[in-house]
Amino acid sequence: MLASYLKLALRNFSKNKVPFLINLIGMSIALGCCITAYVNYEYNVDFDKSQVNAPNIYRVAFWQESEGKRTPYGVAPMPVSNLIRQNLSNDEQVIQYISKDAQFRIGDDMFRKQFVYAEPSFTSIFSIELLQGTLSLSDKTKVLISDELAKSYYGAVDVIGKPLTQIISGEPREYEIGGVYKAFPFNSSFRFDLLTSYDNYFSNPEQKSQVENDWSRWATTFVYTKDPATIKSIEAELSKYVQVQNDARRDLQVKSYYVEPFIGMSARAIRERNQGHWMNGPMPPAAVVAPIAMAGFLLLVACFNFMNNSIAVAGHRLKEIGIRKVIGGKRKELIIQFLSETIVFCVLSLMLALVLAEYFTDGWNSMWAGIQLKIRYAENVMLFTVIACLILFTALVAGGYSAFYISSFKPIQILRGTTRFGGAGLLSRSLLVFQFSISLAAVIFALAFYYNSRFQRSYDLGYSYHSVVQVPLENSSQYDLLKNELQQNKNIHSIGGATHHIYNSSYKAAARSERQVEKEIDVLDVGDDYFETLNVRVIQGRGFKTDQTSDMNEAIVVNEYFMQAFELDAGSLGQRITLNDTTQVYIIGVVKDVYLKALFQPLSAMAFRNVPKSNYQYLVASTDPENLVSTNQQIKESWQKLFPNQLYTGKLMEQNMMMVMEHFDSVVILYTFLGAVAIIMSISGLCSLVSLNLQKRNKEFGIRKIMGAPTRHMVMQASKAFWIIMMISFVIGSAMGSIMVNGLMDSVWEYYVAINVEVLTLAVAILLTIAVATVGYKVFRVVATNPVDSLRYE
Repeated sequence: MLASYLKLALRNFSKNKVPFLINLIGMSIALGCCITAYVNYEYNVDFDKSQVNAPNIYRVAFWQESEGKRTPYGVAPMPVSNLIRQNLSNDEQVIQYISKDAQFRIGDDMFRKQFVYAEPSFTSIFSIELLQGTLSLSDKTKVLISDELAKSYYGAVDVIGKPLTQIISGEPREYEIGGVYKAFPFNSSFRFDLLTSYDNYFSNPEQKSQVENDWSRWATTFVYTKDPATIKSIEAELSKYVQVQNDARRDLQVKSYYVEPFIGMSARAIRERNQGHWMNGPMPPAAVVAPIAMAGFLLLVACFNFMNNSIAVAGHRLKEIGIRKVIGGKRKELIIQFLSETIVFCVLSLMLALVLAEYFTDGWNSMWAGIQLKIRYAENVMLFTVIACLILFTALVAGGYSAFYISSFKPIQILRGTTRFGGAGLLSRSLLVFQFSISLAAVIFALAFYYNSRFQRSYDLGYSYHSVVQVPLENSSQYDLLKNELQQNKNIHSIGGATHHIYNSSYKAAARSERQVEKEIDVLDVGDDYFETLNVRVIQGRGFKTDQTSDMNEAIVVNEYFMQAFELDAGSLGQRITLNDTTQVYIIGVVKDVYLKALFQPLSAMAFRNVPKSNYQYLVASTDPENLVSTNQQIKESWQKLFPNQLYTGKLMEQNMMMVMEHFDSVVILYTFLGAVAIIMSISGLCSLVSLNLQKRNKEFGIRKIMGAPTRHMVMQASKAFWIIMMISFVIGSAMGSIMVNGLMDSVWEYYVAINVEVLTLAVAILLTIAVATVGYKVFRVVATNPVDSLRYE
């Protein structure tokens, strides 16, 4: 019986090759997208699942409030750990955790990695799989490394006792590898490759004692306890020290401390934009929900398209159905047969979908830095369950209606030729409306991201990043040495220095004007020629003068938004501003608005302060855009010549934006692809429905033509219902696409191009052009047919 059903299914598919192939490709892509969307969802849901003790781990954090807005920070002052430790029982732990970018050398290889300093209990509280050696952090001469790092630089995991050198300000510090652990999964808060004793963070015991009592220094602080009451007591105890912290850091005022569960910590950090989350994080919620929504919609489009095509081609199988019923075939058997054909189709689609899903996950990984989705069928039982449910759902939705509908016909009516079905019925029309609505939404997605990509590229951020190379310095003495070397390079137009650098670093300060307007501002300490090198434009007053002491002590240059926020006008140059209630400075100039974090964060009130060369942490150099890459290489060569024992970490400033643009481009390609697939399937369904409707009215058109009806009038009559369907689809699709796109954009960007009339008009025009060409071709073929042939056919 099953073999017979299989043969019938394959025979039916072979007779309708074009619809079958369109349905097969569409369904395969839809199922592949569903598998990828689920793997992406699972990646985020299982974030930090590898941590066995996660239910009993917490992180100490605080809320900062400014101008009515609360901002979370996932760090705590250094003295907090000892305060908490005094009130814990023996089976409870406090763990200090500090992650720092550091430079290393293994043999001739030099590289930079995050170096983690943690207290000894870190390796017993957090789940770390040991492969070689020991996980002890008590020996200051030892370092633990991941197996990925061991394989990359040593070529093997068995590297216990081998040397590893940390370079600190050009000076080597030797370690010995004491243990090798299995690298943390990508969906983990921890992704570091090197771990050492917490004491190694300090140069000596005296410095450790000083720093651990310094309320202006921060670290990530974890608490391990099985008693929830302990958390309440910790929060109550820390509330006593809010003022102590605020006195130590006037630039960042704490509103309150809180202790949050480790479970969901990183997801909350992404959602709440935690400013002190110095660890790995999951994907933004929009990047999880959007793929599920699009994959689900695409699957429904594929199902409905298969359903429409099944009903359309069933007209050629009516005699088969009638004869089977006459010779004793039961309706149940026919239903099973049609459902079996659908299941065979779904299985064939799944086979192709499994291959496509691998390519889709690779493409998705390339769109997001730090994300690594992998489909492991052998290890993931839940994935098999999801796939099985997908096949069952698809078979029922795609084949259920047609199976029950077609099998309900009476054999006498079929064999007499009086059975008529199909046409633009309510169900078919509804399905077509849904298909075109989804297609339009996908086109809107693609166009919206394309327009926003152009918007981001052309937006004036207040500085030139297309022609600047930024070079982090290990120490300030490197600035003059490197600058003197680079001044001989004719490609370099300007060289500047700074402690902080746009897009990379800054600090907060509480500012108060003479009119007692108080705001929190962003401050950057910059030096010689910084404005000139980055083309930060001074529009009022002046910039800083080289080596002028008064500028360093008393002057600030602010941006336009600062002037607006503090209600200052063009005559306010020289206005006194008090920073952190202690430092008085005066406005000497105003620059065009600078977007500190590009368009990721809102424009803020900013002030630039002048600092001496001894504070420099960056060198910036400008050149012509066409010489940017070669100039960066020349700077690298100069660095290696001057500082052979230190790794060059300079890069093009535009690389910060290039990653963003690459994400935009990838999303445009993704939604263009999905939109194209949805359109092809929708057009396929439209063709089937138009063909059925025209076939049903073949005789009518023959008579109309004999009676002298003009072709234009018949075309309008034949296609009127479908234009109504299209109009309804455009309204629903436009609303759906606009809401989804604006929601997604708003979750990622502060500034973006919202859906406008231009985007909607272009999306509708694209879909309408394709639909008009399809329906017009089909209708014109019928109305242009010789009426004699039409009546003879009937």
